[in-house]
Amino acid sequence: MSVNSFVDKNLREGTAWIERTLAAEAIADKSGLLQAIDPRAKLVGLLALLAVSLLTHDFWVIVGVYGESLILAVASRISLVLFLRRVWLFVPVFTAAIAVPALFLTPGDRLTGIGGLTITYQGAWGAAFLIARVATAVSISTLLVLTTKWYRLLGAMRALRVPAFVISVLTMCYRYIFVLVRLLREFLLVRKSRVIGALPWRDNVRFLARTAGIILIRSLKLAEDVYLAMIARGFDGQVKLADGRPLRSIDYGWITLTFALVGALIWKG
Repeated sequence: MSVNSFVDKNLREGTAWIERTLAAEAIADKSGLLQAIDPRAKLVGLLALLAVSLLTHDFWVIVGVYGESLILAVASRISLVLFLRRVWLFVPVFTAAIAVPALFLTPGDRLTGIGGLTITYQGAWGAAFLIARVATAVSISTLLVLTTKWYRLLGAMRALRVPAFVISVLTMCYRYIFVLVRLLREFLLVRKSRVIGALPWRDNVRFLARTAGIILIRSLKLAEDVYLAMIARGFDGQVKLADGRPLRSIDYGWITLTFALVGALIWKG
């Protein structure tokens, strides 16, 4: 792989990632159903739906929760194409390693065969159950992230007594990701502007290793500088992000309807 192809690929990926993040921020500003709900109430309701999808042993309950996530996506003015792409590009990567072997290794009644391998009915059902559960969990998480600005989501988590240390780590990670991506893009762009033609293989390897080392050193230096600046300004380890505004009628209505739906799904399952 040449330096130019490596640089071009990373520049494209970095730019695309920033554009996707900005698009998610724009969705949170829309006047949809979930955007109108207080992040604290939203977090409680969606966590309840997530708990049902993870704990139930009824396949059709999971399908019901997934259908509810699609309805909420439409009501929140999220493009279904964008929503489905975000979910179903993620699901195969994390479920294939478990779901595919289960097709052949689960004992039971023969459903079909591929070559010398036999797919059982129980294996196919187990794989479908796993995929449905993961897809539903990812859909609910995607709804929460797309319809809530990051700082308000952290504030809701702090209001629900998530430890301050966890909130601090998440806050810093989110900010550092943008800083490091921008730093990497600038570094690669400078490198690309100074290279003409293809370089020997050894030079390419040396460049990649040097790039990784420089990014690591700069990120550590940046982290130390930011921490010292925070200490100088009185940082005591506490992140004050909680939204002190009282919940409104729509928030209580959302919680009531969500828990009623959860109760109905539990009764069904």
